[in-house]
Amino acid sequence: MAVSLSRNSVLIHDQMNLDLGLSRPANDTSSDNGIYGVILPYIAPEIFKGSALSKESDVYSMGMIMWELTTGCKPFANVKDNIHLIIQIIDGERPEIITEDTLECYANLMKSCWDPDPPKRPSISDINNICENIVL
Repeated sequence: MAVSLSRNSVLIHDQMNLDLGLSRPANDTSSDNGIYGVILPYIAPEIFKGSALSKESDVYSMGMIMWELTTGCKPFANVKDNIHLIIQIIDGERPEIITEDTLECYANLMKSCWDPDPPKRPSISDINNICENIVL
C-alpha cells in the first residue's frame, strides 16, 4: 500500500511501484514540510473518516492520477484551503471529465476508481486488464 500515491511520488520500473511520498521539484528550497497539502487530492475519502490505508484507497489515488494524466491539471487545484478540500472529498466531490477527447472506457474506469464504496472499486489487476484492452 502507498501512503501518499500521487503522480509525483510514483516510480514505475519492471511493473513495480515505489512510493516514497517525499518528492519535490529539484529547485524547491523551502523548509516547509507541507507535503500533506500536495497529496490531499489523492487521498481516498474513507481515510479522512479514519479508515486504514488499503488497496482500495490506493485505487482511488490511481483514479486521481488517471484524471491528472488525461487533463494535464492537478485535481482540485482551484481549492486553496485544505479543510475545505477534505470536506469536499468526504462529501463525494470529484473532478469533472473536462476533455472531450478522453475515451469513454478510460473515463468510466477512472470514475469507478472513485466509487464511494471502496469494495466496489476495481482491483489493480482489473485496471491493468482494462488498460491493456483500450485501443488508442
